[in-house]
Amino acid sequence: MKRVNEKKRRERLEVIDNIKRALEDGDSFRKVEIGDPMPSEREIKRKIVPFDNLRKKSINRLKRAVARAIANKATFMLNSETEIVGLENLAEAKDGAIITSNHFNPMDCTLTWLMAMCAGREKELSIVVQQSNIFMKGFFGFLMRNCNTMPVSSNLSYMARNLKPALKERLEGGELVLIYPEQEMWFNYKKPREFRIGAYQYAAEFGVPVIPCFAEMRECDELDDCGFYKIKYVFHVMKPIYPDESLPFRERRDRMHALDVAAKRECYERVYGIPLDDEFIPERDIAGYKK
Repeated sequence: MKRVNEKKRRERLEVIDNIKRALEDGDSFRKVEIGDPMPSEREIKRKIVPFDNLRKKSINRLKRAVARAIANKATFMLNSETEIVGLENLAEAKDGAIITSNHFNPMDCTLTWLMAMCAGREKELSIVVQQSNIFMKGFFGFLMRNCNTMPVSSNLSYMARNLKPALKERLEGGELVLIYPEQEMWFNYKKPREFRIGAYQYAAEFGVPVIPCFAEMRECDELDDCGFYKIKYVFHVMKPIYPDESLPFRERRDRMHALDVAAKRECYERVYGIPLDDEFIPERDIAGYKK
């Protein structure tokens, strides 16, 4: 039997308890992870506000090339058993598009990366990340800063003057942008949660489709070093949702939001064979959890 890392197991159990409390408080956007960087306003102004989202500087283009090469290898290593279902739906959106997915693991972006690689579009993929990720240290921090990532921030000036124009340029240039509308990562949480409106705001404003994706988590028989069952992923790619130009802007945006919510709900209920409810049962709702 694999030796259990008790410290890591306690941390995971604490995250599950944080998820339970967040759901009890009706706050599905709450940060539940332990040890995430908490940048100050001064650090945000120094590092996030001038962030080179379009990689205009040559040094940042070089770092991006290195980060992409690492991401390609990591994607294959982490997803040797991952299945992609519905890849033809990505092919339907030939130009710029916003991809949305559930967010449950620090490396779940490799599922979208794998999908893009299978379609030959990995060089066109950008990932919107939380500003705290930019302050991570070490190898993972390097990837978070350089792998065509674009931080979303609490700084409104940055959002309007830096991120939004960068998104516009990438989408109008025919690229793909991954946005997690659930905002925060909830470890191995199977259910789709509430969605922030931002992804649909951009899609409606820039006239691009939203491609709904949902990661299904299947438990394996083998345990990891935290005493949780290891997970195999099935990444479901659903039909693009196009903005209805005949509708006023707000209705156009809200329609895309509602259709994405419905697509992920339908996928969840179909792959797990149970209705989506509000009750939290860790053994059912946290993939791999073992008492």
